[in-house]
Amino acid sequence: MLKHIILMLVLLSPLTEAAETSTTSAPLYTATFPGLDGQPVSLSQLRGKVAVVNFWATWCPPCRKEMPDLVAAYAKYHDRGVAFVGIAVEDDAERVQEFARAYKVEYPLATGKAEGIALLQALGNSVAGLPYTLVLDTQGNIVDRKRGPISPDRLEGALQEAMVAPAADSK
Repeated sequence: MLKHIILMLVLLSPLTEAAETSTTSAPLYTATFPGLDGQPVSLSQLRGKVAVVNFWATWCPPCRKEMPDLVAAYAKYHDRGVAFVGIAVEDDAERVQEFARAYKVEYPLATGKAEGIALLQALGNSVAGLPYTLVLDTQGNIVDRKRGPISPDRLEGALQEAMVAPAADSK
């Protein structure tokens, strides 16, 4: 029985990957989450910008491992206009604040367990695995998406690609 389940998963994984890569970023721009300061964080602010959106959780070991790389990428790219937003898929803002201080996260973080899961699924992560990172160009095209930790080299490549994508007003 286990062999049949594994075989089904292997056979269906290309279909899942294809479905996940065909998703648009449209749901992202209508979402709003509670910020760590209690103020709403509207993701519509990302429209027209190269952006990195990372879904994560404080209790997630791969998320913890990946966080220093995201912090380093933010330090390198935020002065070049790249927007970073972290969406903690949990509801304990105090725990997220402590995590942000410990990891020296300077980019905006928001919280929302149910809303975060729904959004990351709408953005192509049907199994809701964490971490999940999207890199978007200025037109809102998803340049790259990664379920699981994104390597610094992959993130760098995706950001470079997103930054050279044609601007929306150049059409």
